[in-house]
Amino acid sequence: MVKKLLKHEFIYYFRTFSLFLPIVLVISAMARVFSLINDDSNPRMIRAITEIADFSASAMLFVSCAALLVLSVVIAIVRFYKNMYSAEGYLTFTLPVTNAQHIFVKLIGAIAWQTVCLLTVFTAGCIAFAGPELVDAFNLIAHLIDEILFELGMGHAIAFAAEMLILILLSVVSTMLLYYACITVGQTAKKNRILMAVGAYFIYYIATQAVSTVFTIAFTVLGMSNAFDGILPWIADHPFATLHMVFCGSIVLSAALMAAFWLVTQWIMTKKLNLE
Repeated sequence: MVKKLLKHEFIYYFRTFSLFLPIVLVISAMARVFSLINDDSNPRMIRAITEIADFSASAMLFVSCAALLVLSVVIAIVRFYKNMYSAEGYLTFTLPVTNAQHIFVKLIGAIAWQTVCLLTVFTAGCIAFAGPELVDAFNLIAHLIDEILFELGMGHAIAFAAEMLILILLSVVSTMLLYYACITVGQTAKKNRILMAVGAYFIYYIATQAVSTVFTIAFTVLGMSNAFDGILPWIADHPFATLHMVFCGSIVLSAALMAAFWLVTQWIMTKKLNLE
């Protein structure tokens, strides 16, 4: 049943984005064409027209790429809300699927299509800037990678790359689960559920900022009181190990937040489900 739900989830996203993705690629091709014909050797009048066309196409490409990335998140949020807590929820929760599986299906579909949209934006950028400049950019990236491998060594480089990839993945998943949790918390209200969901997000945001501020003040005070004097020499002697510890700590924190958001969503679905 989970496979069928995933299939329908992907079909929904495909139908939704089947128009937007080609439009972004077409706009990127237009931007590339206009950049090619925008030549200083053209007559003054033609150069003015091509410059306007080149600028307009570039602006359209930037706006369309940004809109696509934002839309991929917004559609995932709306999809979760409508499918789980609107009138559709009466059918959704009659399926022989657990609440955890419902969350899993929605999360996989959202993350997969956000990745597709991100790859589309990357492809659009490559099309728009195709040419010697793009080759130089890739050569510069390759050179930087070689420098990093030389400085870090293969072992540390692979470890850092894996840690960054895991951290990015967990951060993206945690963010989507935060949205799901806020929407779910909003459904516990009798009225103004969307407003309640927005309020839940702002409460979380204020709480995280408050905690960050407290930790920053605490570290500043401890630093001024020379409490870290015994640690700083070790950090200076072991910079790579310190970075690994920072990445691993961030991974643990992201995983803990992800689990918390998942549990809040699943618990309210199970114990306090309140459909429209």
